[in-house]
Amino acid sequence: MADLSALLEKEASTEIEAIRSEAQGRASEIVAGARAEAESIEAARARASKAQGEAMLVRAKSAAQLEAASLRLKAQYEGVESVFAAAKAKLDTLLADEAAYAPVFGKLLAEALAGAGTQTVKSVVVAARDRALAEKAVTAAGLTAPVEVAEDVKGGVRLRTVDNSIIENTLHGRLVALRGELASEVSAALFGAKAG
Repeated sequence: MADLSALLEKEASTEIEAIRSEAQGRASEIVAGARAEAESIEAARARASKAQGEAMLVRAKSAAQLEAASLRLKAQYEGVESVFAAAKAKLDTLLADEAAYAPVFGKLLAEALAGAGTQTVKSVVVAARDRALAEKAVTAAGLTAPVEVAEDVKGGVRLRTVDNSIIENTLHGRLVALRGELASEVSAALFGAKAG
């Protein structure tokens, strides 16, 4: 019986050692799998963090480029506005100098008359300060139409014909009419060809 007991104990020991060895192997596999999974998760987090950082950098760069473009456009707009304001000021200076303005007014009247063509002029409308100048120019042009005054006519003339057509030829009106066409040219002159 002692032999049987020793034999059973030996077999049990062997079996326990086999189970222990298998458990250790299995535990090593689980630990290795867990380590691999942890490394994979850590690598995915690092990639996601890097991608997020790169995306934030791209967004910040885009925002900076938009801000720079906005500032550039604002500077261009203000530059063009200052040129047109200076042109308007020059026109106002011309209008204040009667000796320099008189021949210009005569040309504006002649152009308006040419625009009227064969239509009979019913009245010539001017700014109050231009009334005397207009009466001389109307007489010189051989017209018999009366000269009228209107506050909204400045730096030129408005003709009314007998069929109620209106032909307006003023310096400020020309500046306003040409503004859209000239704005891109002024911007290009101020800021270079890439400004538009």
